Amino acid sequence: MASGVVVNDQCKDVYNQVKMNLQGKKKLRYAIFRISDNLKEIIVDEERMGTAENMDMEEPGHFQEVIKNLPTNDGRYLFYDYPYQGSFGSSSKVILVMWVPSNITIKKKMLYASSKDGLKKSFPDCGGEFQADCADDLTDSDITQKLRKI
Repeated sequence: MASGVVVNDQCKDVYNQVKMNLQGKKKLRYAIFRISDNLKEIIVDEERMGTAENMDMEEPGHFQEVIKNLPTNDGRYLFYDYPYQGSFGSSSKVILVMWVPSNITIKKKMLYASSKDGLKKSFPDCGGEFQADCADDLTDSDITQKLRKI
């Protein structure tokens, strides 16, 4: 929280829906958070929520589709329940992607970067962390390789 941006409590609830099946709540495949317009807190990007209904949808196609739909004019934080083949078979881990497109302002880039630590402290059990400014920065092989090491 070095930036002074706090994590909204709703983000914690949504993250838990991505991470696990909660009784009475729908499992989410991914969630996208953003910094609020007043630059004071990290909030859920309600327009970009994803359900777990297609958890078996072929990867990395689904993940790349989510990345392609991120805004090109603003940053985002993406938590994604990423399936991969581990050494003991099929598995999945929640990953964090900090999305900072190259055409956003330096101030916004710095705000997203400095606020990431506060977000990570709120969700310490995240499986892996990535940074990207375009879809090409996130290949399935890079993500899988990193997740196998964790």
